[in-house]
Amino acid sequence: MARPTACLLGLMATVLLLGLWPPQVFATIPAEKTPAVQPALNASPSNPLSSSGPPVGTLQIGLYVTAIDEIDLLGNSFNAQFYLSTVWSTAGGDNPSDSLEVLNAIHHGDIGRFELISEQTYGDLQWRLYAVRNKIINPWILTNYPFDNQLLRIRIGMANPIQNALAFSVDRINSSVHPELILYDWQLGGLDLVSGSISIVGNLGMPDRDSGAVYQGPVVNALIEMRRRGHLEFIPSFLGYFLAIGLCVLALGISRSRDDLILGAVVSAAANSVYLAEILPASALGGVSGQIQIIVYVGILYAATADELIDHVPAEWSLRLRHFLKMSLLPLYLLGTVLAIYAIVPSDVL
Repeated sequence: MARPTACLLGLMATVLLLGLWPPQVFATIPAEKTPAVQPALNASPSNPLSSSGPPVGTLQIGLYVTAIDEIDLLGNSFNAQFYLSTVWSTAGGDNPSDSLEVLNAIHHGDIGRFELISEQTYGDLQWRLYAVRNKIINPWILTNYPFDNQLLRIRIGMANPIQNALAFSVDRINSSVHPELILYDWQLGGLDLVSGSISIVGNLGMPDRDSGAVYQGPVVNALIEMRRRGHLEFIPSFLGYFLAIGLCVLALGISRSRDDLILGAVVSAAANSVYLAEILPASALGGVSGQIQIIVYVGILYAATADELIDHVPAEWSLRLRHFLKMSLLPLYLLGTVLAIYAIVPSDVL
């Protein structure tokens, strides 16, 4: 009867460990307000360019994002598909829209696309629409994985940023993310377009430019904030660690086969570590995922030490002390594990 009782105790303890986890982790995360993005979307349409067109020498740019996929945490990249619209005044000369590029994209013959699909002329204004799909390089910040927020950046600029002297303006009113674009592991925020510049050190070999000078080229940054649904990924990402915790609970609660249970905990935790190493860069181990890993392995060492201590209790210790030791090891393990995991959860999740 001792072993079934201990097994039941271990299962109940594992359920208790998960039950003590903050309920906010498992609750649906409410729609997030994006402080950097939302004000721009809600701003009053004070920009006269949307109605009268851009000034001469200024290229107006708008984006409509239709697809985001292949989010690669190890490769620091994602795929994006969008429509790119431009408006140009013919008084400024030839339309430079065909020289636009996604500056933070890499060449990929199977994915890359920058195709003109429509153009119209309205008086002295030329409007063009491009269909674009690229593999975008974007650095991820995974310190709080799986409770992380990310900012997707798509940088639009000229193929030669120091050749043409022109300016960019943005069409925020007609730029957005397609409302039917759903990423089940993420909550998407709005789209914001921000005009900026890129610095080029040197003349890129152009003989008519000064060597060693710093040149500024115009760019438009498309920003999309998104938040991972951590309540969906927390348990699957660390399932092996939770299994290891349950095996340690069983090892501390029974009097036989403790060595086998502790070995099983080591194998389970190691398998989980290998899984995380396959999907996350090494930098992520400095955050929540790495700290959970340390907590689990320290707990396994605790269980192994407790096993040796129980099996080799000094004979001179009193029976009362030996009984107290056996009764206190499991509660101390559970308390320490729960408090340690609770302490590393990001404050905005609690």
